[in-house]
Amino acid sequence: MHTATSPLLSPALIRIFDHFSDAQQARSALLDDGFAAHAVQLDTVDDEAVPVQGKAVWRGMFRLIVAIGTPQEQERAHAIVQACNGCDIEQRTASHAGGRRPGAGTSALAS
Repeated sequence: MHTATSPLLSPALIRIFDHFSDAQQARSALLDDGFAAHAVQLDTVDDEAVPVQGKAVWRGMFRLIVAIGTPQEQERAHAIVQACNGCDIEQRTASHAGGRRPGAGTSALAS
């Protein structure tokens, strides 16, 4: 039986973090703000083919996925992850692709 609250069907806010501490801070802030633990997922995204060996140096990023139920939740989640240095995955992909094209990179949510 499928339900309307299935996490696979929910819209999501996805943000990328360079540092685990920032990602963990964002996750904790989301949970403190009332988001359910199952709605906030934190994982690693490998930026290279393999992690750099030795001294536990990891060349990757941390991805935070927040299941969103309402426009108000979208706004709250966006504000929280923005304050913790979360980066939009599309902006990150563009910056890794070698810069911006003229007119690209303008955010409608810029304050």
